[in-house]
Amino acid sequence: MRIRALVAGAAVALALLPAAPARAAGNGEWPVTPTPAAKAGPTPRLYFFLDATAGQMVKESVRVQNLTKTPKSFFIFGADAYNTVRDGGFALRTREQKQTGLGSWVTTTATRVTVPGGSQADIPFTIAVPKNASPGDHVGGIVALETSPGATALASGANVKIQRAVAARVYLRVAGTVVPGLAVPSLSMDVGTPWLPRTTGGELTYHVANIGNIHLVPQATVSASGLFGHAVSLKGSAPAGDFVPGAAGEFTMRAGGIWPVDIVSTSVALRADGGVYARRTDRTFVVSYTGIALLTALGVATGWWVRRRRRSRVPRLRGLVAE
Repeated sequence: MRIRALVAGAAVALALLPAAPARAAGNGEWPVTPTPAAKAGPTPRLYFFLDATAGQMVKESVRVQNLTKTPKSFFIFGADAYNTVRDGGFALRTREQKQTGLGSWVTTTATRVTVPGGSQADIPFTIAVPKNASPGDHVGGIVALETSPGATALASGANVKIQRAVAARVYLRVAGTVVPGLAVPSLSMDVGTPWLPRTTGGELTYHVANIGNIHLVPQATVSASGLFGHAVSLKGSAPAGDFVPGAAGEFTMRAGGIWPVDIVSTSVALRADGGVYARRTDRTFVVSYTGIALLTALGVATGWWVRRRRRSRVPRLRGLVAE
């Protein structure tokens, strides 16, 4: 039996093999992984970690497994990696989007392939590293996108057909000076003006940016405290994945336990492998006008009470009665 494939360009080099158990994250129907080497070690490759020099041609192969019992057709293409603005999630550009980085360097021998049920295909591809490629990490993926929607989801009360994709990540490091770096470009606490003189909440927003030339997995420590060091609780999102060079993500957290009249100090500290560290702090003044009014009234009442106590303790001369 042979794999049916539509080819663009060079001849297709596809191998039909019995499907092996999936070793990488997939969608339960098809995983996409690096093709194992002829003399593979005990630990299988889940991603491509490659090294190259500017101007070099790198040849590799990707494996697409069909774990179902029916044939599946896929578009095969290279894609640039990026991080979403919201929560900094790792993502790959779609087939319709223009590839400007690693995705544009990739050429696959098959642009479309049909894999019978219970089988797998090994698809060679080439990465042509430009002569002017900058040193450091260039991140992307080799994507297997189903040619027709294979799932549905409910959106706004209607069933929407979904075209699913699975990819094997590619981390290509171009030789040269490696400069890791993280930053917290912005940090702010939005509390507003509490009307009632009681504890209130707020929203903490901060950004995480990879300002270096290699991919990093940042770990964030976020803290907040109020006047006299009283605790301010924080709940929300934090970096949890890989940041590619030049990427940035926005994270939000709900704050609680803020006093109606308070000074909230916030801090975000980032750490990553290799001793990479970045930190930013901020201070927010919280004022409740009703709280101020009550504090003022309390102060006036306290002053009046103190003055009255003092006056009651001053000895007074009693009048003399004439006989």
